[in-house]
Amino acid sequence: MKSRAASADPADLPAFKVLLRARAEGRMPHAVLLTGPDPGALERAALRLAGVHLGCEDPASHPDCAVLRPAKKSRRIPLDAVQTVVASLRLSATGGTRAVVVHEPDRFQSEAANAFLKSLEEPPPGTLIVLQTANYYRVLPTVLSRCLRFHLPGEAPQVSDPAWADWLRDFDRLLAKASSPTPVRLTETFIPAYALCARFESLQEKLTAEALKASPSPPGDDDPEEAEAAHEESLRRAVRSRLLASVEERIRIFGRGRPDCSLQTSAAVVRLEEARGRLELNYQVLSALEQFMLQMLRAFARRHQATSAGPRG
Repeated sequence: MKSRAASADPADLPAFKVLLRARAEGRMPHAVLLTGPDPGALERAALRLAGVHLGCEDPASHPDCAVLRPAKKSRRIPLDAVQTVVASLRLSATGGTRAVVVHEPDRFQSEAANAFLKSLEEPPPGTLIVLQTANYYRVLPTVLSRCLRFHLPGEAPQVSDPAWADWLRDFDRLLAKASSPTPVRLTETFIPAYALCARFESLQEKLTAEALKASPSPPGDDDPEEAEAAHEESLRRAVRSRLLASVEERIRIFGRGRPDCSLQTSAAVVRLEEARGRLELNYQVLSALEQFMLQMLRAFARRHQATSAGPRG
């Protein structure tokens, strides 16, 4: 179900109003999946909905609210955390209602997701489970089928750092050079591509450090060092996602201006998505970006080879 308007206050969102009306009429679903492009807005909405259900302003500190989120540097929701939450749902609630907030359910370990399915399908009476993720397409089908999905509109946060703007301009130059109607020397494309990969990794770490200063680790029951590492990795993943989204946008813009390179730009978008997938599996950033760049440049090089070969008689 999609909402049409965006708002800084979750209570103003059409989807949120639908959920509140359903709750007032006794038709509230027991499992709600909130999706959308803005991770911060999704987290605020999930906590707000849990707070309404529990009748409190700060559900994260409420004794009848359990929170699941990716842990450690692996950025996965582990089995032991799910087992703890499932066990807590068997206990009596202090106020008659319970809430479980699941941040980034696309990061469930497979065993953890399986352990959570029964509670997700038939939670104890008075229990509301709220899941939120900006990566809806990566949530396991077994989890999706047990939730009612609501889409929260908005836009993913943009990267406004001047150094990143410089990176994108240099990437545009690389695309222009690679698509030149005449062949170019390998040093004119491959060396700049490797330099862009190294700069990407440095910028990712710089922006992650800035995000960490602006958004300290949330309180939790985990080991403080592990919680800090998990939070930092979560911010790094969000930063990287925004950077790669900008790269994809530049490729698409380039392709619209160069219809003669449509096959190459389409291939570049596919290769970039493959790089995203590898990074989700904790692949090294530099290696993933280098593979993407080399595959993109080879696609353009094959275009030159096909053009120079000409039609066969």
